[in-house]
Amino acid sequence: MFGTTQRRRTRARSGADLRYDVKISFQDAAFGKEYEIEIPKNVLCDVCHGTGAKPGTHPTHCPDCKGTGQVTRSQGFFTISTTCGHCRGEGGIIPHPCKECRGHGRVRKVKKLQIKVPPGVDTGSKLRIRGEGEEGERGGPPGDLFVFIYVEPDDFFSREGDDILCRIPISFPQAALGAEIEVPTLNGKKSITIPKGTEHGEIIRLKGEGFPKIRGYGNGDQIVQVIIKTPKNLTNRQEEIMKEFEELSKKKDRGEEGQDESQSGWKKFFKAGN
Repeated sequence: MFGTTQRRRTRARSGADLRYDVKISFQDAAFGKEYEIEIPKNVLCDVCHGTGAKPGTHPTHCPDCKGTGQVTRSQGFFTISTTCGHCRGEGGIIPHPCKECRGHGRVRKVKKLQIKVPPGVDTGSKLRIRGEGEEGERGGPPGDLFVFIYVEPDDFFSREGDDILCRIPISFPQAALGAEIEVPTLNGKKSITIPKGTEHGEIIRLKGEGFPKIRGYGNGDQIVQVIIKTPKNLTNRQEEIMKEFEELSKKKDRGEEGQDESQSGWKKFFKAGN
């Protein structure tokens, strides 16, 4: 009068997705690079071509469930269908399994792949390569391969979004008098101007010298933070010039000396070898 039924299991099964973690350098993240990777995974058996049966033979219908994958039995007024224990719901059996894959239709192998990491990736970025996951079973489609990116830190640069940051040390005279200096960038050394009176921690922005924008056009910027070095192990002459400069600065604050004279101490200090 009442019964429960269970749909026959589909013999074809999709393959599982795979994950591969790759570590790349800061420079390769900026410019992109092709890598060869090795993926251990299940692939179709070359001997039976995925059937699981010995060459020259074929899978047959399960004699217990007649290929349905289910067996039905009655208990009083109830009819109950359950998964066939002989074929485990597959509906078929392999009387003569392939010796290479032992009836599984797949074997474990290592496959080499060429992957292209695009410019601008960051730690946590992932690439999806369709069809390079585990091979499907019984003719099912393969899964996908997901490559997760880890970018190694750089000794000089750090990153904030598409911008890169660096710190450049300069001397007291360079900060006070201004200077032209060279700074490293991802594309080689660039000349920048240190304005007169630059203070410790000030920022100079180099437009377009950052990372490529992976979801847009153009590049980020390079942000240069100026770090003023405090001189150590001064010579006697340098100490004299520093003291002279200090006195001239005090006189300037009191309105007793002109600006040009107050800066002469810095110029002497610079010439003295700092």
